[in-house]
Amino acid sequence: MNILLEATRLSAGYGPLEIIRNINVRVLQGQLTVIVGPNGAGKTTLMRALSGILPLGQGGVALAGNAVESFNVSKRVSNGLVLVPEGRHLFTQMTVEENLELGGYLLPASERRRLMDEVLALFPRLAERRGQLAGTMSGGEQQMVAVGRAMMGKPRCMLLDEPSLGLAPKMVAELFRILRQICDQGTGVLLVEQNVRQALSVCDHAYILEQGQVVAEGSGQELLQGERIRKSYLGL
Repeated sequence: MNILLEATRLSAGYGPLEIIRNINVRVLQGQLTVIVGPNGAGKTTLMRALSGILPLGQGGVALAGNAVESFNVSKRVSNGLVLVPEGRHLFTQMTVEENLELGGYLLPASERRRLMDEVLALFPRLAERRGQLAGTMSGGEQQMVAVGRAMMGKPRCMLLDEPSLGLAPKMVAELFRILRQICDQGTGVLLVEQNVRQALSVCDHAYILEQGQVVAEGSGQELLQGERIRKSYLGL
Protein backbone atom coordinates (compact mmCIF):
# COMPACT_ATOMS: atom_id res chain seq x y z
CA MET A 1 0.00 0.00 0.00
CA ASN A 2 1.36 3.43 -0.99
CA ILE A 3 2.69 5.86 1.62
CA LEU A 4 0.86 9.15 1.04
CA LEU A 5 2.28 11.24 3.85
CA GLU A 6 5.48 10.67 5.79
CA ALA A 7 6.94 12.90 8.50
CA THR A 8 10.51 12.07 9.52
CA ARG A 9 12.27 13.28 12.68
CA LEU A 10 9.88 16.23 12.84
CA SER A 11 10.42 18.99 15.40
CA ALA A 12 8.52 22.28 15.67
CA GLY A 13 7.37 24.88 18.16
CA TYR A 14 6.83 28.56 18.78
CA GLY A 15 9.91 30.75 18.96
CA PRO A 16 12.45 29.11 21.28
CA LEU A 17 9.79 26.79 22.74
CA GLU A 18 9.96 23.33 21.15
CA ILE A 19 6.57 21.57 21.39
CA ILE A 20 7.08 18.43 19.29
CA ARG A 21 10.38 16.65 18.69
CA ASN A 22 11.72 13.77 16.67
CA ILE A 23 8.31 12.62 15.42
CA ASN A 24 7.91 9.94 12.74
CA VAL A 25 4.39 9.49 11.33
CA ARG A 26 3.05 7.73 8.21
CA VAL A 27 -0.33 7.83 6.49
CA LEU A 28 -1.07 5.16 3.89
CA GLN A 29 -3.37 5.44 0.91
CA GLY A 30 -6.96 4.57 1.80
CA GLN A 31 -6.25 4.31 5.51
CA LEU A 32 -7.61 6.20 8.51
CA THR A 33 -4.76 7.06 10.88
CA VAL A 34 -5.38 8.58 14.29
CA ILE A 35 -3.26 10.56 16.73
CA VAL A 36 -4.46 10.57 20.34
CA GLY A 37 -2.97 12.05 23.48
CA PRO A 38 -3.69 14.33 26.42
CA ASN A 39 -4.25 18.07 26.18
CA GLY A 40 -0.97 19.85 25.63
CA ALA A 41 0.73 16.84 24.05
CA GLY A 42 1.43 18.76 20.82
CA LYS A 43 -1.25 17.27 18.56
CA THR A 44 -2.38 20.59 17.05
CA THR A 45 1.23 21.74 16.71
CA LEU A 46 1.94 18.59 14.70
CA MET A 47 -1.00 19.24 12.37
CA ARG A 48 0.05 22.86 11.86
CA ALA A 49 3.60 21.75 11.07
CA LEU A 50 2.45 19.12 8.58
CA SER A 51 0.13 21.56 6.79
CA GLY A 52 2.78 24.30 6.54
CA ILE A 53 1.16 26.80 8.89
CA LEU A 54 4.00 26.37 11.39
CA PRO A 55 7.64 26.28 10.23
CA LEU A 56 9.68 23.20 11.08
CA GLY A 57 12.57 23.27 13.49
CA GLN A 58 13.97 20.17 11.81
CA GLY A 59 12.86 17.08 9.93
CA GLY A 60 11.14 16.35 6.65
CA VAL A 61 7.62 16.01 5.25
CA ALA A 62 7.00 13.98 2.10
CA LEU A 63 3.75 13.70 0.15
CA ALA A 64 3.56 10.68 -2.17
CA GLY A 65 7.36 10.45 -1.97
CA ASN A 66 8.04 14.09 -2.81
CA ALA A 67 9.55 16.44 -0.22
CA VAL A 68 7.16 19.30 0.63
CA GLU A 69 8.65 20.76 3.82
CA SER A 70 9.84 23.83 1.88
CA PHE A 71 6.35 24.43 0.41
CA ASN A 72 4.00 27.08 1.79
CA VAL A 73 0.41 26.21 2.74
CA SER A 74 -1.02 27.02 -0.69
CA LYS A 75 1.53 24.88 -2.51
CA ARG A 76 0.92 21.97 -0.14
CA VAL A 77 -2.82 22.26 -0.82
CA SER A 78 -2.23 22.28 -4.57
CA ASN A 79 -0.16 19.11 -4.14
CA GLY A 80 -2.98 17.40 -2.25
CA LEU A 81 -2.31 18.00 1.47
CA VAL A 82 -5.36 19.70 3.02
CA LEU A 83 -6.12 20.61 6.65
CA VAL A 84 -9.54 20.78 8.31
CA PRO A 85 -8.64 22.96 11.32
CA GLU A 86 -10.02 22.72 14.83
CA GLY A 87 -13.05 25.01 15.11
CA ARG A 88 -13.91 24.63 11.39
CA HIS A 89 -13.20 28.32 10.48
CA LEU A 90 -16.10 28.64 8.02
CA PHE A 91 -17.21 31.88 6.43
CA THR A 92 -20.40 32.10 8.47
CA GLN A 93 -22.05 34.86 6.40
CA MET A 94 -21.60 32.89 3.19
CA THR A 95 -23.76 30.00 2.01
CA VAL A 96 -22.85 26.33 2.18
CA GLU A 97 -22.23 26.30 -1.56
CA GLU A 98 -20.01 29.40 -1.40
CA ASN A 99 -17.92 27.87 1.39
CA LEU A 100 -17.49 24.68 -0.63
CA GLU A 101 -16.52 26.68 -3.73
CA LEU A 102 -13.68 28.31 -1.81
CA GLY A 103 -12.17 24.89 -1.12
CA GLY A 104 -11.57 24.45 -4.85
CA TYR A 105 -10.27 27.94 -5.56
CA LEU A 106 -7.04 26.58 -7.11
CA LEU A 107 -8.95 24.47 -9.66
CA PRO A 108 -10.59 25.32 -12.99
CA ALA A 109 -14.33 26.09 -12.86
CA SER A 110 -15.26 22.87 -14.70
CA GLU A 111 -13.33 20.80 -12.17
CA ARG A 112 -14.98 22.65 -9.26
CA ARG A 113 -18.43 21.85 -10.64
CA ARG A 114 -17.57 18.15 -10.91
CA LEU A 115 -16.17 18.06 -7.38
CA MET A 116 -19.16 19.96 -6.05
CA ASP A 117 -21.45 17.22 -7.38
CA GLU A 118 -19.27 14.56 -5.71
CA VAL A 119 -19.18 16.38 -2.36
CA LEU A 120 -22.94 16.96 -2.31
CA ALA A 121 -23.47 13.28 -3.11
CA LEU A 122 -21.25 12.40 -0.14
CA PHE A 123 -23.13 14.86 2.11
CA PRO A 124 -26.84 14.75 1.12
CA ARG A 125 -27.67 17.04 4.05
CA LEU A 126 -25.51 19.77 2.52
CA ALA A 127 -27.19 19.29 -0.85
CA GLU A 128 -30.50 20.08 0.85
CA ARG A 129 -29.01 23.21 2.47
CA ARG A 130 -26.64 24.49 -0.20
CA GLY A 131 -28.21 27.95 -0.14
CA GLN A 132 -28.26 28.26 3.69
CA LEU A 133 -25.83 30.53 5.52
CA ALA A 134 -23.12 28.39 7.12
CA GLY A 135 -23.38 30.27 10.41
CA THR A 136 -27.02 29.22 10.88
CA MET A 137 -26.28 25.50 10.75
CA SER A 138 -25.76 23.10 13.66
CA GLY A 139 -22.24 22.23 14.78
CA GLY A 140 -22.38 18.84 13.09
CA GLU A 141 -23.59 20.33 9.83
CA GLN A 142 -20.85 22.95 9.96
CA GLN A 143 -18.28 20.20 10.40
CA MET A 144 -19.68 18.51 7.30
CA VAL A 145 -19.19 21.78 5.41
CA ALA A 146 -15.59 21.97 6.66
CA VAL A 147 -14.84 18.40 5.52
CA GLY A 148 -16.66 18.99 2.23
CA ARG A 149 -14.64 22.16 1.65
CA ALA A 150 -11.44 20.16 2.15
CA MET A 151 -12.66 17.54 -0.33
CA MET A 152 -13.09 20.32 -2.91
CA GLY A 153 -9.29 20.63 -2.85
CA LYS A 154 -8.88 17.08 -4.27
CA PRO A 155 -6.77 15.94 -1.31
CA ARG A 156 -4.48 12.96 -1.52
CA CYS A 157 -4.19 13.24 2.25
CA MET A 158 -6.62 15.05 4.55
CA LEU A 159 -5.61 16.27 8.01
CA LEU A 160 -8.38 16.80 10.58
CA ASP A 161 -7.84 18.46 13.95
CA GLU A 162 -10.43 17.49 16.61
CA PRO A 163 -13.41 17.24 14.21
CA SER A 164 -15.79 15.71 16.77
CA LEU A 165 -15.28 18.44 19.40
CA GLY A 166 -18.65 19.57 20.75
CA LEU A 167 -20.71 17.24 18.54
CA ALA A 168 -23.52 14.96 19.71
CA PRO A 169 -22.68 11.22 19.74
CA LYS A 170 -24.97 10.49 16.79
CA MET A 171 -23.25 13.17 14.70
CA VAL A 172 -19.81 11.86 15.74
CA ALA A 173 -20.76 8.39 14.50
CA GLU A 174 -21.97 9.88 11.20
CA LEU A 175 -18.73 11.84 10.82
CA PHE A 176 -16.59 8.73 11.32
CA ARG A 177 -18.75 6.84 8.81
CA ILE A 178 -18.13 9.55 6.21
CA LEU A 179 -14.38 9.62 6.92
CA ARG A 180 -14.25 5.86 6.38
CA GLN A 181 -16.08 6.34 3.08
CA ILE A 182 -13.52 8.99 2.06
CA CYS A 183 -10.71 6.54 2.86
CA ASP A 184 -12.40 3.83 0.82
CA GLN A 185 -12.18 6.17 -2.18
CA GLY A 186 -8.37 6.19 -1.85
CA THR A 187 -7.72 9.31 0.21
CA GLY A 188 -5.48 9.02 3.26
CA VAL A 189 -6.84 10.60 6.46
CA LEU A 190 -4.82 11.70 9.49
CA LEU A 191 -7.08 12.53 12.40
CA VAL A 192 -6.31 14.15 15.74
CA GLU A 193 -9.12 13.10 18.06
CA GLN A 194 -10.07 13.50 21.73
CA ASN A 195 -12.72 10.77 21.53
CA VAL A 196 -10.11 8.05 22.14
CA ARG A 197 -12.34 4.97 22.33
CA GLN A 198 -14.31 5.73 19.18
CA ALA A 199 -11.28 6.86 17.19
CA LEU A 200 -9.27 3.73 18.00
CA SER A 201 -12.30 1.54 17.31
CA VAL A 202 -12.55 2.67 13.68
CA CYS A 203 -8.98 3.54 12.62
CA ASP A 204 -6.46 1.41 10.74
CA HIS A 205 -3.40 2.71 12.57
CA ALA A 206 -2.81 5.01 15.54
CA TYR A 207 -0.11 6.94 17.36
CA ILE A 208 -0.08 8.04 20.99
CA LEU A 209 1.50 11.47 21.47
CA GLU A 210 2.62 12.53 24.94
CA GLN A 211 4.77 15.53 25.88
CA GLY A 212 5.59 16.21 22.24
CA GLN A 213 6.78 12.71 21.37
CA VAL A 214 5.28 9.51 19.93
CA VAL A 215 5.32 7.01 22.79
CA ALA A 216 3.41 4.14 21.13
CA GLU A 217 1.87 3.12 17.82
CA GLY A 218 -0.04 0.19 16.39
CA SER A 219 -3.45 -0.79 15.10
CA GLY A 220 -6.42 0.78 16.85
CA GLN A 221 -7.37 -2.54 18.41
CA GLU A 222 -3.83 -3.18 19.66
CA LEU A 223 -3.72 0.18 21.41
CA LEU A 224 -7.24 -0.19 22.82
CA GLN A 225 -6.17 -3.39 24.51
CA GLY A 226 -2.86 -1.96 25.72
CA GLU A 227 -2.26 -0.96 29.32
CA ARG A 228 -1.32 2.67 28.55
CA ILE A 229 -4.62 3.48 26.81
CA ARG A 230 -6.75 1.51 29.26
CA LYS A 231 -5.30 3.23 32.32
CA SER A 232 -4.58 6.76 31.06
CA TYR A 233 -7.48 7.36 28.66
CA LEU A 234 -10.28 4.91 29.39
CA GLY A 235 -10.01 4.79 33.19
CA LEU A 236 -9.84 0.99 33.26
